[in-house]
Amino acid sequence: MREIPVYNLSGEKVGSENVQIDDFQPNMDVLHRYVVAFLANQRQGNASTKTRSDVSGSGRKPWRQKGTGRARVGSIRSPIWRHGGIVFGPKNRDYHQSLPEKMKNAALKDSLKTRIVEDRLILVNISDDEIKQPKTKIFSSFLKKIGLSENKILVVLNKNFQSRNELVKCIRNIENVSYCYAERINPYIVLTHDCIIAQSEVFPFLTNICCGERNV
Repeated sequence: MREIPVYNLSGEKVGSENVQIDDFQPNMDVLHRYVVAFLANQRQGNASTKTRSDVSGSGRKPWRQKGTGRARVGSIRSPIWRHGGIVFGPKNRDYHQSLPEKMKNAALKDSLKTRIVEDRLILVNISDDEIKQPKTKIFSSFLKKIGLSENKILVVLNKNFQSRNELVKCIRNIENVSYCYAERINPYIVLTHDCIIAQSEVFPFLTNICCGERNV
């Protein structure tokens, strides 16, 4: 059983939530394969160069083969000439890697469980009144009070929160703090952040991922 602390925006502990997770060893192979595939899928693959058949220029032989004293040349589009073609340069390609749905689910489950077991998941209660006038200072002072101002933080938001736009304005200008909605969470952003701060409303969603089934 793991206890997840619940804070308010003033930095005061107002309660806790429990989740049934025993000590476990994450499947590092699955996590590694997910991260590799995720990063590969971010690549656009649109780098391209022109070969000697693509560059502009005449196909005529610049000068006769013998008798000029110069090196023999067959085309001005030769790669050894200025403005010539590129040899073995990059061309458009697709770097996409597909993973089974079960592997994606397992990677997300293990990444979240790892943060919970390491006591790096914190819940926060946020009311509409506290962020009527959104300011970066509101959330930065909250991080200082709970001792996480120097960490790389991922804030998981409730998409249906009435004042979500005001909350985003409080977060987005803080260095080393990122945010995402609960429905868009993935193993890569969980693993690349030191700590997760989630709204209390999304805790059932996260526990369902850790203890149940979810399609990614």
